[in-house]
Amino acid sequence: MLIPFRDEARADSAPLLTILLIGLNVTIYLFASLSGALQRLILEFGFTPGTLLIKPEVIVSSLFIHANLLHLVSNMWFLWIYGDNIEDRFGRLPFLGLYLLSGIVGNFLHTIFTGFSTTVPVIGASGAVAGVMGSFLICFPKAKIKTMLFLIIYPVFFKIPALLLLGLWMIGEFWMALIAQPGDHVAHWAHVGGFIIGILLGLPRRHRFASSRGWWW
Repeated sequence: MLIPFRDEARADSAPLLTILLIGLNVTIYLFASLSGALQRLILEFGFTPGTLLIKPEVIVSSLFIHANLLHLVSNMWFLWIYGDNIEDRFGRLPFLGLYLLSGIVGNFLHTIFTGFSTTVPVIGASGAVAGVMGSFLICFPKAKIKTMLFLIIYPVFFKIPALLLLGLWMIGEFWMALIAQPGDHVAHWAHVGGFIIGILLGLPRRHRFASSRGWWW
């Protein structure tokens, strides 16, 4: 398994919104876990087709709930690696829009391809983070990603262009979505949907000075 741990693309501004999103996700998970309310939170604020019309806010709230520590850490790690550059390129409010829209569309795509029949709540920021990754692929395709691979117990470090690393990741997610079984609790279609939105929103910003922006826009 390839584990990215740093990119070489330079950001000119502090990733304040990326840090805020990470802090919010971590805080919600820790509060829910330590209070013993995690399962109740998942059932009440997770996204399923049956709850959308009754509680439309779940389409957003589900993006900030994680099932376990590994789920949380993996999503926040990827957000930290790629989020600073995309926040810098987009501006903070458009970056937030990318994040939320990618997560929302990813959840809807997952629902469509599961036939609107799933009763398992969809939770987690992976669709939103996939959108950030999709924009990174478009905006920084040649950026080198420092990556680690474990050969049995020995770690090997090398650099991979973002276009190759993220492209392979997306191909893998699409393949897993196609062969996923009903009992698979990983919403691969949410990853695919978020990634596609990230690509589409990243296209107008693939050149650094394609549009001027201020502190928040």
